Parts: sequence; C-alpha cells; structure tokens
Amino acid sequence: VQVIPHITGEIRERIHRVAANSNADVVITEIGGTVGDIESLPYLEAIREFRGDVGRNDLAYVHVTLLPYIGTSGELKTKPTQ
Repeated sequence: VQVIPHITGEIRERIHRVAANSNADVVITEIGGTVGDIESLPYLEAIREFRGDVGRNDLAYVHVTLLPYIGTSGELKTKPTQ
C-alpha cells in the first residue's frame, strides 16, 4: 500500500498548526490504531516524516499499550501486547 504524500503532508500541517496557534512548548498527539492496520499507515508515515520537520532532538515517540489486570489471579496479562 502506497501512502499518498499530500495526505501525510496535511496531517503534518495540522500538527504544526496546533503548535503554532496554541503557542505551546509541548504538543502531545495521539496516533491511534494498530501498527499493522492499513488504515493507520498515513498517520504513522506522517509522524515519521514529522521528525524531519522538527528535528530528532525535538520529538519523542511514546508507545503505550493496555495491560489488563486479572483480579482473580492477581496478575497482568502481557500476551495481547505481544
């Protein structure tokens, strides 16, 4: 699947616009979905390209995942994340 450049450019532009209009020091952007899903590809590519826009030292990627807690057994299940 090829990601269309003008779509990733628009996603990046909107993130830049939020930062400029809010005069924020830090902008947190959630890129939802699953990494393997085709629907997420434009967003993942845009955020990859965004690093080139702002520089490696001004961007951090944080990956989060659900760790379900099973109360009856008292343990966290990490298998869904793997």
